[in-house]
Amino acid sequence: MKPVRSAFAVLLILVLGLAAAAPAGAKSALPNLAVTKVSKPPKTKTVGSKIKLIVKVANKGGSQAPATKLGLYLGKGKKHKKKDRRLKRVKVKSLAAGKGQKLKLKALLPKKTKPGTYRLFACVDDTRRVKESRENDNCRGSKKLRLLGNAKTLAPLLAPLPPAAAFSMSDGLDWGFIEDAEQRDPKAGDPVTVNLTAANGIPGQAGYTRTGVASEPFRSGNATTLDYSGSTSSEDDGQVTVPLPFAFPFGGIEEQSISVSTNGWVSFRSPAWDYWNDAQPYDYRGGPFVVGEFERGMMPYWADLDLREQGAGTGSVTEVVAPGNAWVAFQWDVGQHSGGAPRRTFQVVLFPDGSFRFDYPGENAGGGNEAFVGYSLGTGPKSADIIAESTQAVPTSSLLFTPNALPAAGPTEAGTVTTSLPKGSSFVSADAGCTLTSAPTASSYGLVSCDVPSLAVGQQVARNVVYATPPNAPGESRPANYRYLGTYTAGPVKLTDGDEVNHLSPVMEAMTPIEIVPQFSGGPPQAGVPMTFEPIIHSLKHGLDEPSATFSVTNATISSVTIAGQAIPCTSGPAGSIDCELPSGIVNREVDVVVVPITTGTVELTTTAEALNAPSVTRTFGVS
Repeated sequence: MKPVRSAFAVLLILVLGLAAAAPAGAKSALPNLAVTKVSKPPKTKTVGSKIKLIVKVANKGGSQAPATKLGLYLGKGKKHKKKDRRLKRVKVKSLAAGKGQKLKLKALLPKKTKPGTYRLFACVDDTRRVKESRENDNCRGSKKLRLLGNAKTLAPLLAPLPPAAAFSMSDGLDWGFIEDAEQRDPKAGDPVTVNLTAANGIPGQAGYTRTGVASEPFRSGNATTLDYSGSTSSEDDGQVTVPLPFAFPFGGIEEQSISVSTNGWVSFRSPAWDYWNDAQPYDYRGGPFVVGEFERGMMPYWADLDLREQGAGTGSVTEVVAPGNAWVAFQWDVGQHSGGAPRRTFQVVLFPDGSFRFDYPGENAGGGNEAFVGYSLGTGPKSADIIAESTQAVPTSSLLFTPNALPAAGPTEAGTVTTSLPKGSSFVSADAGCTLTSAPTASSYGLVSCDVPSLAVGQQVARNVVYATPPNAPGESRPANYRYLGTYTAGPVKLTDGDEVNHLSPVMEAMTPIEIVPQFSGGPPQAGVPMTFEPIIHSLKHGLDEPSATFSVTNATISSVTIAGQAIPCTSGPAGSIDCELPSGIVNREVDVVVVPITTGTVELTTTAEALNAPSVTRTFGVS
């Protein structure tokens, strides 16, 4: 705790709840608006039709409640959520303590609502303008309501299958190492190129069928030992990008080059630097998500492997091309990093029709570093085929992957590809046909949209967008973690692909506990004289994914919220509270909350912090 900088004696007291308890049975002097009844809706309705409801509202508090508004929402869960769709708002008259009002509501069920099971939620004081003794009884849900589609909503379900389209977005960076093919890690302000590729009717778009087949030895042909001397660590965690002898269709997109890693895997559109068991198994979203969303390639035996002589001889990775370019194989003969044995010998073979196979000739005894076996198209968890995760054994047979048949496909309609631009980044340039739809700011994403022509079966088109990496996060020497999303839209086709860059922390464990450490600097509370609370948001494990904090204060107003002297994105919340975004990926960070007392009494700050991988925690401490 920092020393108090004042001539006065200041008592810093940590309070977990100092509000005096009201005497048993006593009514609060504040109003308490509540929805006491929502009538039962019909069991079924058709989207686009109207519905009638009766809602009863009461003031259960001890004083007059001013006039307010009631919102009616349509939602899927058992409780009202922010994402629920508001159908309408109506006025509620001022209610004396103990009085109520009966409201007869009519609402239109939106035509574009998807058929399914819903509930209607009525929420009094929907604009949150009334200070109440109790805030958690403002909403009440109805019984379940099943919405049926009308003729227009069912029509798309009966329409012919859309074109066999595919889409991929890549920023040319390895997800784990955050390095491009030249082993550069983009710093604040450095350019990053996002590639958006759309295609139609190319093999692999519908996935693959995997079958066990008879084992094969290493294939023979025109062999080239790959040279990793250009990598900083040439024998360990190295990659080299080479052109393919033919356009290889993978996941519905044709690939012209491939990145081959010393660590037993190949990647398309990003360099294969990383090794398995780095950050992937520890991400709270799970291996299928991490590999499926952020990697695009084949992993015959993705592990922490090494070319150096460590009890297993000198290792090598070889490219072998068949006469007439009938196939191309990449073959590993390597040891384990930090151990050498057991040795690993395996290959991946690519064919012009889009099929590929894994083979495991040689000893390949069990043990060694953990590995991943499978492939990923890089467009989400469902695009990954995981054969083994965190294994120490190779498959017992060779594996053949054959592209599934595509539906009968015609040309796509002309459309667009888009990419969001990270918060804090800046637009640099884009290919012809692209437009900066909205520029990013420190607290909002930007968007670039690019025209795409109609694509015949077998065609693809690419658009490149360049942005400058966001500045360093407040109080950090690197940019915060950030995400962005790409889309391809062409008539009925809408495909998405997400990516992220984790500068501050690539390790995001599940259920990471947060500790809020109280700190304060300044003198005793004096009306109108600013004082600073300095709570530390501390993760007890690893990085916090998209963390946020809410600050509220008693007997004072909040003047500013900063980290290392820099303002952070904040919005006003109910009852004078402030909701703030913290840099994603932080582990330990002090937040400076400047408040202005309105009395000389005790001033308390309540801090609530949470993240996508961390449960909410609240801490209150005060100064008197």
